[in-house]
This record gives sequence, C-alpha cells and structure tokens, in this order.
Amino acid sequence: MSSCVLSDSNACLKGMIYMKKIFAVLIAALIVVFAAVPAFASPSPTKSSGKYKVTMHNQNGGSGSYTEQWDKDGEHVTLKAHPNNGFTFTKWVIDGDYEIVKGKLTDDEIVLKLKSDIDVTPQFKKEGGSGSAVSPSQNTSPESPKTGDSTPLVITLISLSVLALGAVGVKLAVSKK
Repeated sequence: MSSCVLSDSNACLKGMIYMKKIFAVLIAALIVVFAAVPAFASPSPTKSSGKYKVTMHNQNGGSGSYTEQWDKDGEHVTLKAHPNNGFTFTKWVIDGDYEIVKGKLTDDEIVLKLKSDIDVTPQFKKEGGSGSAVSPSQNTSPESPKTGDSTPLVITLISLSVLALGAVGVKLAVSKK
C-alpha cells in the first residue's frame, strides 16, 4: 500500500480493483472445487435385479444349502451345512460383502444380511482327522480388487490447478503495474 501513496493514485486504484477481481475469481473457483467434491464420492450400492446372488460351492466332505428372506432391513440368507457321513463341518468361507446377523462362521447354521453377491463354500474335515477336507475357495473374479480411494488424488489435482491459475493471475496483476 505504501507504494500506492507515492505513485499515481489512479493507477493504484485500478491495480487494487484488478486484485479484487482476481481474488473474487479465486474464491469462486474454490467454491466450485469444493462443491464438486460430492461428485467424486463412491456411488451408493444398488441392486440391478432386486436380489443378490448366492452361489454355493459344495465340496467332497458335504454340502451347503441356503434360504432367502426379505424384511425391512433387506435381504437375509440362512446358510446350513450338511456334512457327509464321516465328516464334520468346520467353517464357512464367504466371498462378498455381508453382515453376520446370527451365529458365527464356525456354526453349521448362520444368518447373513447381504450387501452384495456372495460365493459360499462350506468347509468340512474327516471325523477324527485334522484340517479341512477341501482347500478354501479362491477368488476367481475377473475384476481387480479396489485398493484405495482415489478421491484425495482428484481433490489434490483440482486444488493445484486452482493455485496455478491464481499464481498466473497474480503474475498478470504484477506485470500490469
């Protein structure tokens, strides 16, 4: 400001108005950037068919079955293990997004609230033996697993772009003097 007092007051006034415009543009750009943040949020899960798919992978030591129920909280599935003679049930191996409503993975009957399609494999062992009669299921999905949220990267890139525009505006303001 002291340089404005010593120089032409008309030029100083124009420079101050120009800086106010740059500041207003930067504030508007920041508002746009932060208003766009929800656009980068993950979409809410939706069901295309109204039901999630349950795929049961039966093994040599026995089989599994399931029944589906619907209530106000969504789709629930009851899993039940059926060991063959000479085998005992050990645990459920479940790939997919779910919440245990009743029981635990080592119970022969368990109730799940589904949040996605699931692949289910009941595990069995020979009576008197150790370990499982079968190996756990492998994820055979053709999709790569999601390893992290990209939202912070997008916000950082947008913020850096806005800062670069601000720097260009300041440079232009300084060069007009």
